[in-house]
Amino acid sequence: MKKLNYFSAIQFLSKYIGRHKRNFIMFYCGWFFDTMLRIIMPILFGIMIDEIVYHQNIDSFLRISLVFVIMSVFSCLLYFLIYAQHQYLMSMYCFDIQRDIFRHYTKCSAEYLVEAKSGDIVTMIQFYARECMHFVIRNIIHIINAILEIGLLVVYIFIISPWIGVLVLVAVPMAVLVNARFGKKIRDYSNEQREMYGTYVSFIYEILTAVRDIRLLGAKRKVNHEIVGHQRKMIDVNIKSGIASITAQNIIDGTNLVIQLVIFTMTAYLVINGDMTIGLLTVVLAYFASLKWRFTQVSESYLDAQNRVGFIQRIYDFMQAPTEDGWKGKNELVVTDGEIKFEGVSFSYCQNGNSPHGEYPSSPSVLQNFNLHIKAGEKFSLCGKSGCGKTTLAYMLIGFYQAQAGEIYIDGQKLPECSLRSIRKNIGMISQDVLLFAGSIKENLLLGKPRANEQELWSALERAGIADFIKTLPEGMDTPIGVGGTGLSGGQKQRISIARIYLKDPKIIIFDEATSSLDDETEQMIHDAWDQVLKGRTSIVVAHRQSAVMLCERTAIMVDGVIAEIGDPLTMEKESDLFRELFVVKEGLDVEN
Repeated sequence: MKKLNYFSAIQFLSKYIGRHKRNFIMFYCGWFFDTMLRIIMPILFGIMIDEIVYHQNIDSFLRISLVFVIMSVFSCLLYFLIYAQHQYLMSMYCFDIQRDIFRHYTKCSAEYLVEAKSGDIVTMIQFYARECMHFVIRNIIHIINAILEIGLLVVYIFIISPWIGVLVLVAVPMAVLVNARFGKKIRDYSNEQREMYGTYVSFIYEILTAVRDIRLLGAKRKVNHEIVGHQRKMIDVNIKSGIASITAQNIIDGTNLVIQLVIFTMTAYLVINGDMTIGLLTVVLAYFASLKWRFTQVSESYLDAQNRVGFIQRIYDFMQAPTEDGWKGKNELVVTDGEIKFEGVSFSYCQNGNSPHGEYPSSPSVLQNFNLHIKAGEKFSLCGKSGCGKTTLAYMLIGFYQAQAGEIYIDGQKLPECSLRSIRKNIGMISQDVLLFAGSIKENLLLGKPRANEQELWSALERAGIADFIKTLPEGMDTPIGVGGTGLSGGQKQRISIARIYLKDPKIIIFDEATSSLDDETEQMIHDAWDQVLKGRTSIVVAHRQSAVMLCERTAIMVDGVIAEIGDPLTMEKESDLFRELFVVKEGLDVEN
C-alpha cells in the first residue's frame, strides 16, 4: 500500500478541491489580500510616526491615517467574506469526502467487510473527513500565504538593514531543521494513536451492542479489565506523543526567543547611531512579530500536517480496499426457468480473509469440489450443522463471494459472467438479520420495488402474514418506525422483510433462516402462502427447523462443505439416521428453550 507524504496527500485530496475550484480561488484570494494588508499597514503606520516625529507634517499624517482607517475597515469586511467561504467549503468539502467514503463502503467486497471495524468507519466519516479540510486550509493555504508573507517581509527588512535580513535568513533554516527533526517521530506516535483509537472505538461499539449478553454471561469483570487495558495503552501512547510535541515546540520557541533578543539589540544600536528612524524601527519590530508568528504558524502547521497526513492515509487506504467493482461479469442474467447448478465448486475463507462472524476458524475449506443440481421451479432446502457452508453457498449465489474453483450456472449461464445488478435483480435473499431503516413501513417496503402501487404493497403484506397487524395501526403503512425497527417485535420485522422480497418479485428466492425468529403460528401462515408465492419460482430454504424443510420437494444435508445426503424429506425422515439426528436434537433443544 502506498505511504502518503505531504505532497502525495495533496495530490490525493486535489480531486475534491477541483469540485469547488471557484470557491477555493475566492477563498485563497481573500487570504492573499488579507496577507497583503498585514504587510502594508505596518509601513503606513511607520510613515505616520515619522511624519509627526521628524517632519511635523499634520496634513500627510491625516491623509495617511485616512488610508489606514479605510484599509482597516476593508480588512474587517474581507475577513467576513473569507469566513463565509470557509463555512461553505467546510460543509461541502467534508460532505464530498464523507459521501465517497460511504459509497465505497457500500461497494466493498464481502471479504473486506468481514474484517472491517464499524468504529473505524464511523470515525473516518465523522472525524477524518473534517481533518482533510483542515489539512487543505491550515496546512496548504495558510502555509502558502505564510511562506509568501515571510518572503516579502524578509525582502523589506533587507532593504531597511542587510544585517537584520541576514539574521532572519539564518533563522529560517534553523526552524525548518528543528521541525524536520521532530516531525517524523510525532507522525509515528500519531499513527499509533489512530490505530489504537480505532481499535478502542470498535471495541466500545461492540460492548455497547452486546451489553445484555455481557450481563447474562456474567462477564462484566472481564470486559472492565479489557477496557482498562485499552485505556492504559492509549494513555501511554498519548503521553509519549505529547512529550515529543512539547519538546519540539519548546525548542522552536527557544530559537525564536534568542533571535528576538539579537534583533532588539541590533535595532536599538541602529536608532542610536541615526541609521534607522523610529518609524522604521516600528516597522521592523512589527515585521519581526509577524515573522515570529509566521514561523510559529509554519512550524505548527508542519507538525499538524504530520498528524493529518496520517488521517488522510487511513482514508486513502480505505479507498483502495477491494470492491465489487472487481466483479468481471458484464452480461445480463436472464432467468427463465430458474435451474441452478454447482459444478466442482470450491471456496475457502483462508484465501478470502476471515470467515463471517468468526465461523470456520480451523476449517481450511468451506466448500470442497461441491456439486449440486437444483431443478427449475423446485423448492429445495439446505440443512446441516452451523459452519457446514449453507450460508456461504447462498452468498455465492448472490455474488457476495466468488468460487475459487468450479462453476455456478443459472439456466446455463455462468454466474461470474453476469453483472451483479442483474444477479441481484433476479435472486432475492431473506436472512435472519433484518435491515429496517428509520422511516415508515411503506418506505421500507418500497426498497424492494420503488414504484409499487398500493395493491401490490398490500398483496405482499398479505402473503407475508402481516397485513392484519398493519391495518390495526393508526397510520397503516405510513406508520413511522425507528432505526432498526424500534417498536416492532422480531417476528414483525422479519415479516416486513419477507414482504419486501415478495414485492421485489425475483425469479429465485433464498430463505436463509428467514422464519427462525417467528412463532409457530406466524411461521405456519407464511408456509401456507408458499405454494402460491413460490409458484413458478426456484426457492432455496436454508433452515434449522424441520417444519420448513418438510415443505420442500428435496433437501440436502451438508457436512464439512460437501453433500452427505440428498433426497425427499419425507423419505429421509423415515430412513436417514443423519436427518433424524440433525432434527431430533434440534427440535429437542427448541422444546427445552
